[in-house]
Amino acid sequence: MPRPEFYLRSYPLPDHVASAAAAAEEDGWDGMLLTDTQNLSMDVVGSLYEAMAATSRLTLGTAVTNLVTRHPAVVASTFATLHDVSGGRAHLGVGRGDTALELLGIKPPSAHEFAAQVGVLQTYLRGEAVDVHGFPSRITWLPREGEGKVPVDVFGSGPEVISAGARLGDRLTVTVGAEPEHVEWAVQTARQARAAAGLDPGGLDVGAFVVVGVGTDEQALDELVRGNASISAHFQRGATASLSRGDAAVVAEVSAHYDTYHHGLEHAAQSSVLEPSSSAGSASSGGRSSAPTGSVS
Repeated sequence: MPRPEFYLRSYPLPDHVASAAAAAEEDGWDGMLLTDTQNLSMDVVGSLYEAMAATSRLTLGTAVTNLVTRHPAVVASTFATLHDVSGGRAHLGVGRGDTALELLGIKPPSAHEFAAQVGVLQTYLRGEAVDVHGFPSRITWLPREGEGKVPVDVFGSGPEVISAGARLGDRLTVTVGAEPEHVEWAVQTARQARAAAGLDPGGLDVGAFVVVGVGTDEQALDELVRGNASISAHFQRGATASLSRGDAAVVAEVSAHYDTYHHGLEHAAQSSVLEPSSSAGSASSGGRSSAPTGSVS
């Protein structure tokens, strides 16, 4: 089994991202992934370029972008460019879209629509033609000779998106919290989807997106992780059938109080719903683990 990889999640802050990326590389992280939500933070592409220029080994990408506000052809061209200028270090994390769409009044695509978007994205990245109402649309400068395709990492919390990611992604990151039984359920869902599609069930890198706080002050750690933990709970609002009755109730209450403009902040209304916990654990599965912290590093 390959060595697990550990990725840090951070934010697109151009004035600070170069030093943060350099520090992450020096500390031994395998990668750093930046959020992409245009109404809440600065654009991610410039920050990724700054981070790539400041590092030589670190994998850099998104957690996550979406394929609605950014057309799949635009995403493919942008990340293939970043892949080229960084020497093959781009990481393309995609999801259905949350705050990036909600704050525009746009409903996220269904799981079926999202799967179709991922399929189109992968076709563009391979340099092949996408049939757009009979027109063969392609990116003429892809593929690049001697350079691999940008890996697409699908982030999912519900069974349909996890299954789509297992079939269509190069990687899969499950966003179901840190409880081992939830992560195990998601991994089994992915393996079953691959088997049903005639693919090797174990032939896909699977990671878990978890919230981790490090320190000795339990109360301070609870406050640190509370905002990001509320995001993880909110992401599961469409997949409560896989949760216990108690967890489903917490997810429902978090979503009922969710303040999108204070997404991820520890003092937001949704954060206060979560009871203090004595632990904010991590989980990993397969060959890769995404381990974001509750604060900018």
